[in-house]
Amino acid sequence: MISFMRYINRIARCSDQYRNDSLNLDNLAGYQYTYILNICRNPGISQEKLAKLIYINKSNVTRQAALLEQNGYIERRTSECDKRVIKLYPTALAEEVYPKILNVLHEWNDFLTEDFTEEEMEILQKLLERMMDKAITYIESEKHNNI
Repeated sequence: MISFMRYINRIARCSDQYRNDSLNLDNLAGYQYTYILNICRNPGISQEKLAKLIYINKSNVTRQAALLEQNGYIERRTSECDKRVIKLYPTALAEEVYPKILNVLHEWNDFLTEDFTEEEMEILQKLLERMMDKAITYIESEKHNNI
């Protein structure tokens, strides 16, 4: 049987390294880009909603949010409506790096697929979407939530 995850994981690790090399920011790791992107797109998103949006457990989001705040990329504020909820807001630094991150992601995508035909791109996208949808179905299922 083909181990698709082996390929996906290697591509993901190489992607992190490419982002690290391309962004060349001492205090932003390649894997943190997804936090910046989603916080810039959804200012005021709660840590819990962000965790659900990017499929990462809440404690990891809390840790990364603390690091991003420490490095000046985001602000964490207690919700006025519910003091138990922490909301995340981008700073000027995050807004500044946001288009750079988008550009790096587009460059990497273009690099990985430069030899693909339009038909291959469409097929790849459809197959990856199906795999992602199946993975999300599991994560959102009662089976996963009862573990």
